[in-house]
Amino acid sequence: MAPPGRRKSYLTVLFPFLLLLLLSSSAHAASAVLGIDLGTEYFKAAIAKPGSPIDIVLSKDSKRREAATLAFKPIRGQTNDKDVFPERLYGGDAVALSARFPTDVYPNLKTLLGVEASSAAVKAYSARYPGLDIEKISRSGDAGTVGFKSHSFGKRNEVFMVEELLAMELKNIRSNAEAMVAKGTHVTDVVITYPAFYTAEEKRAIELAADLAGLRVLGLISDGLAVGLNYATHRTFESVSDGGKPEHHLVYDMGAGSTTATVLKFQSRTIKGPTKRNQTFQEVIVLGTGYDTTLGGDSMNDVIVEDIVSRFLESPGAQRLNLKEDQLRKHGKSMARIWKESERMRQLLSANAASSATFEGLYDDEITFKYSLTREQFEDLTASHAARVASPLAVALESAELTLDDVDSVILHGGAVRTPFVQKQLEKAAGGAGKLKANVNADEAAVMGAGFKAASLSSAFRVKDIRDTDIAGSTFTLKWSSDEKERSQKLFTPSSQVGAEKQVPLKAIEDIKLSFTQTALSKELPILDVEATNLTKSVVTLKDKHGCGSANISTVFAIRLSSLDGLPEVVSGLVSCEANNSKSGSVMDNVKGLFGFGSKTDEDQKVLEDDAGSDDGSTKVTPLPVSDSTSSGSTVSEASSTKAGSSPPSSSSTAKSAKSTPSVVSIPLALKSTVVGLNAPPTQALSKSRQRLTQFDTSDRNAILRAEALNTLEAFTYRARDYLEDESFIQASSASTRKALEKQLAAISDWLYGDGADAKAQDFKDRLKQLHSLVDPVLKRQDEALKRPDAIKALEDGLENMSGMIKMVEGNIKNALEQAASSASTTVSSVASSATASSTTPAGDGDDLEDDPYSTSSAAEAAETKEAPAIKPYEYTKEDLSSLTTKYDTVKAWLAEKTKLQDKLGLTEDPAILVSELETRRQEVQKAVSDVIMKAVKFQDIPRKPKGNKKGKTKTKKSKSSGESVSQTGSSSSSASGASSTGTSKSVRDEL
Repeated sequence: MAPPGRRKSYLTVLFPFLLLLLLSSSAHAASAVLGIDLGTEYFKAAIAKPGSPIDIVLSKDSKRREAATLAFKPIRGQTNDKDVFPERLYGGDAVALSARFPTDVYPNLKTLLGVEASSAAVKAYSARYPGLDIEKISRSGDAGTVGFKSHSFGKRNEVFMVEELLAMELKNIRSNAEAMVAKGTHVTDVVITYPAFYTAEEKRAIELAADLAGLRVLGLISDGLAVGLNYATHRTFESVSDGGKPEHHLVYDMGAGSTTATVLKFQSRTIKGPTKRNQTFQEVIVLGTGYDTTLGGDSMNDVIVEDIVSRFLESPGAQRLNLKEDQLRKHGKSMARIWKESERMRQLLSANAASSATFEGLYDDEITFKYSLTREQFEDLTASHAARVASPLAVALESAELTLDDVDSVILHGGAVRTPFVQKQLEKAAGGAGKLKANVNADEAAVMGAGFKAASLSSAFRVKDIRDTDIAGSTFTLKWSSDEKERSQKLFTPSSQVGAEKQVPLKAIEDIKLSFTQTALSKELPILDVEATNLTKSVVTLKDKHGCGSANISTVFAIRLSSLDGLPEVVSGLVSCEANNSKSGSVMDNVKGLFGFGSKTDEDQKVLEDDAGSDDGSTKVTPLPVSDSTSSGSTVSEASSTKAGSSPPSSSSTAKSAKSTPSVVSIPLALKSTVVGLNAPPTQALSKSRQRLTQFDTSDRNAILRAEALNTLEAFTYRARDYLEDESFIQASSASTRKALEKQLAAISDWLYGDGADAKAQDFKDRLKQLHSLVDPVLKRQDEALKRPDAIKALEDGLENMSGMIKMVEGNIKNALEQAASSASTTVSSVASSATASSTTPAGDGDDLEDDPYSTSSAAEAAETKEAPAIKPYEYTKEDLSSLTTKYDTVKAWLAEKTKLQDKLGLTEDPAILVSELETRRQEVQKAVSDVIMKAVKFQDIPRKPKGNKKGKTKTKKSKSSGESVSQTGSSSSSASGASSTGTSKSVRDEL
């Protein structure tokens, strides 16, 4: 076991690496963010992930955009199983079903977000898609939003909120995005675009849909600002800090549902950074907006639809049926086909002079209607639309207080700007084609800007420092009651910047409710209520503990436009007064409080709560720190305070100061925010929607598993039919087996196209198991017969090698015995001759002398002169031979027995010997041989050379360097001994 100190050092070194790994894995798992361009007709998404540039999210069919359409397709299994839900289709797959299932195809849901069920927009949507069953979903009072009743659930009455359907589409986008990142990475953070004219109702509808989809909204960004961000990512602008001139550009965005114009200011600014170094960043600031909420590609499609309907009603086929316009418009399949063809023709007319369409079986199977339209005819039909093209541009310039000469360029964005008459009208409005620029991707600039915004808001990315500023776009008003009068104050105008905070003082000494309204499209809409629930109690505290009068008590609220969605929010609230410290206690109490010895109760250290206070989680409380013990939990700012480090004042001076020095006592207010209007969804509907979305996801997963099981079963039935015609399969199977297989295949085929249509995944797996029970034994016999000869040959080769090894071991043992006998006789002779020699040899002249104490010869040097002993080979034992012969005899007998049994069996019978068994026996034989060989290898260790005396070696080297003679090796033992003795004696005498 390592010492404790060493273990501590090891953990200390390892801990930073483990921490880094944990942080990097966590950052990687949560690093991908999304930007979504929420269009009327198409959705586009961009993903930012580590190590890669911002990229477009591809749909399941590898398209860079996906139709904003969702469809429910009923399936047979749901009639018998309540857990089975209809199949959900998205994008192009859903659009393809619009003619077959017009009652459950939901396109262009963006136009219905936050809209009241009785509005003109809902009526227009219903007229365009007559097959959809629209119902009202109650929100607050008599108001309600749009819901759809699905006809794909049979007898069940299922009504979906628009936000719930949009949440399904957002989850599909999220699924496509997660397919582009590392496995296990979940994409949850998102930035979503919205038109500049959206109110709080539409914005909160988007936020609700994202929440239902499991997405966390980092922020909402207007379409024009998103395009501006994308424009700024590839450019650098002059710094206004250095006297540079900002650039002004107008983004003109015409999509399918609406048209917006946004005036943007682009500039650089240099400031001192955190490290006192100059830091330069880019700024994109919105100055003004203009819009047309109904001018877009859909309204142009509507013109073509009107013309198709009028011409069709005049056709002979319609005249023969006496068909009326109401009948045609209420026919869902016919109108779906007309809308689809009208959009295709409009897009073709942008590049071609004419376009045509053929409707076979329109309204009636016997009617075939042909329709054609030229570009000139189309422009005549859309003359009123052309007159509206320049209006958003002019309004945006007026809102920004700029003229067309102040604008550097008009940036075009959106698919509908490609329409020829739109280009002509913009050229007139801009004073020529010179200012019209197509220097951004007209389809993807907004979504790429949203993706950049998401990356900049996420802590996992470092991007170019571009700071954007949006504006309110509409007027926000604050309303409250005071002295039994209704009061109001305009807080933010359409040009107010998002994020700016305002201090709003109010004369209020009782609990108060602040109501915020938004003025948009000539309507004043309630959006938010904020209650200060402890104002009354806080005022009583100020009066009783600090002697404040009603006249000098003030209430102030900090209000700003949220950077998340541009809507007003109350950041904090304070009630305060100017009080005298002497009234809060005696002179000694003030002195004790000055030194921190005053009593502090729990009640003095928290925000004052109302007796009937609510525990609602939406209440936001912003307490302030206690800076003086005499404030009783409030914030007191002294007019003159004791400087740090100075000596404490005396009792008399403290008393004088307490009587004469005023202080401001502040108590933070407890705030409770409540969303009002159409933005407040019913709680029961929300819980039901979440549960239903979960059930849909589970049903979809089960449907995938069911489809996989069905495909596996069908594929195996085809393969089994091929087996019945295969010669090798026929040889390996009996007639009864093939007959049973044919019967089983016929039964499964009938079942698949009968009751099996409603079967579950487990039912398919059970049928597949039945087929495998008949086919697998035959295939196994066939495979065994094919591989058995090679396996037997390999085992026989192994036995032959073992036989050779046995012979070698036997020879080794025999040779060892012979060598042992010869060595014994030689040893006896040697001993006898040695005894004779020792008795006849006389003593030498120097045998009675002691060894020279100064001699440098050592036992180590003598050992170095000896030759290394020869390597002795391993001698096999009888145990080695016994293990080999036993294994050889056992395996050989087993092989002979099994081979004999196998020869008696036919091809249709199960084998007596398996290939796996032969392989196992072969490995046993090989292991037995290897074990014996390894004994010999391990035994033959070369003896190491004995180590000499280091001290002696050093002296020897020293004598060499001095030129003295040393003992030599390699001669005979007698000469070596004499030479060594002579040289050593000479060396010692010289040293003496």
